[in-house]
Parts: sequence; structure tokens; C-alpha cells
Amino acid sequence: MLRETTRKPAINILESAISQSLLIGQRFGIITTGTGFKYIHYPEVRNFLGAPSERFAGLVTTGLGVVELREGDRTRVETKVKEGSAKIAERGADVIILGCAGE
Repeated sequence: MLRETTRKPAINILESAISQSLLIGQRFGIITTGTGFKYIHYPEVRNFLGAPSERFAGLVTTGLGVVELREGDRTRVETKVKEGSAKIAERGADVIILGCAGE
């Protein structure tokens, strides 16, 4: 919406995270909350990059809910985030984007 109302450059959270990750590493991956976001992010990443790219290692969901990130059991949340980070690192990501802006 902002892009349609201003002549100034405007990028969203995912675009800025991808841009930064491409500057500091070779491959990036995304970990996010519940499984529904998985299908939203793949087309967004592809659209931003302009094509499928080997620099995108993929996306892993933690199975956590957005509210659970903030109010859930800290040990469980940390375990799930660490597990997700390990999975995306195994796919070759040297930069990890946290795909949920809920926290």
C-alpha cells in the first residue's frame, strides 16, 4: 500500500531481511511459526529474488503459535527455535531469517 502512495523507496520486512542476508552470507533460510506461513513465504521469496535461487536454502516451521513465542513455556520455545535453526543450517543456510514478526 505504501508503495502506491509515495515515490520514496519502500520495502517490507521480508525483503529487507533477504537483502541483508544476501550481503552477509552465501545462503539464507527462514524459520517461522505454524505451517500455514510456509506456503505464503515461498512465493514471496521467489518474487523478490526474481526466480528460484540456490541462495535460498528453504523454510522450516517450528510448529509454535505466534502468541506462544511471547507467552509460552520458554524452554519449549527455545528448543523448537533451536531445532528449526539446526534443520535450516543442515540445508546449507549460513544466515537464518526469523520469519515471524509477532515477537
